[in-house]
Amino acid sequence: MRWCLEKVNGLLHRYSPTLFQLEDAARQYRGMTLLELARESLGNAGVNTRGLSRDEVATRALHSTSDFPEILSAVTNKTLRQAYEAYPRTFMLFCRQVLATDFKAMHRVQLGEAPQLLEVGESGEFKRGTLGESKESYKVKTYGRVVAITRQTLINDDLDAFTRIPAMYGNSIAQLESDVVWGIITANPAMADGNALFHTTHKNLAGTGTALDVGSVGAARAAMAKQTGLDKKTVLNVRPAFLIVPAALELKAEQLVAQNLVPAATASVVPQSIRTLAPISEPRLDAASETAWYLAASPNQIDTIEYAYLEGQQGAYIETRNGFDVDGVEIKCRLDFGAKAIDWRGLYKNPGA
Repeated sequence: MRWCLEKVNGLLHRYSPTLFQLEDAARQYRGMTLLELARESLGNAGVNTRGLSRDEVATRALHSTSDFPEILSAVTNKTLRQAYEAYPRTFMLFCRQVLATDFKAMHRVQLGEAPQLLEVGESGEFKRGTLGESKESYKVKTYGRVVAITRQTLINDDLDAFTRIPAMYGNSIAQLESDVVWGIITANPAMADGNALFHTTHKNLAGTGTALDVGSVGAARAAMAKQTGLDKKTVLNVRPAFLIVPAALELKAEQLVAQNLVPAATASVVPQSIRTLAPISEPRLDAASETAWYLAASPNQIDTIEYAYLEGQQGAYIETRNGFDVDGVEIKCRLDFGAKAIDWRGLYKNPGA
């Protein structure tokens, strides 16, 4: 119904005039309280509200066939999603997104490089080659909570509680995604070969921690470039695209890759190969180490970390129903999400100093 959308817009504008622009048709609703909107929704559904108390209006609006539960659901959905999408998820820059068809374990087969071509003599046979492979596994998990909008909220016209609670959940869901992905970096879990993600065997961990500077970044770049394929022979020439640092090193990283700084001496010139790195500052790294820094390749060149949503349920998802345990409307917030490091060769860590 058209007036349902207009009521939603009027409520959203009351909640945040800067985020939700008021439509002309919704101006008649922008000054209404939640209870006044509930009374009008009952009237539109043919319910006579004359003589009903505030409590009776709230109760009937929440448990009737009027459009009021739909209005609550729409406003909740929009405020939750706005907060969810506004939260900065820095991991998306260097990780690859996929969709999972179910909750079963997903096996990511990492194909090796193509076998080297061999010279074929006159009337000679073409020799067959095989692809090596390595396998990493993970699955999508479900996270969720239920929050209620009670009739007390309507009677008290507590718009802040009505809109801020879903917004807080939207923010929390986005934070959870970041916690899961960045937790892989900080926890340094074992890969399928039994070694930790960052390990000297993988040649992606500096033997000695060094401060973030041109020399140490250059050494890290060289180590990534010299990474080999599964055959231990083919040089992959992995090129880092991102410089990842904790918040404590954000300013230093920005200074290092700054394009417009003129050095005082020729020896202080930062090579173009380093200045092209995109800095990523993530405060979740500080709790593990304020000195460690990382390089990451583009996921378009080589796998790094992969994150997955359940197909058809990408990002934050909500459902609403009339409350049973509570007198009001229950809102279920859900996230189906998982992540896993797929290839260590696209990542490099220096413990710093």
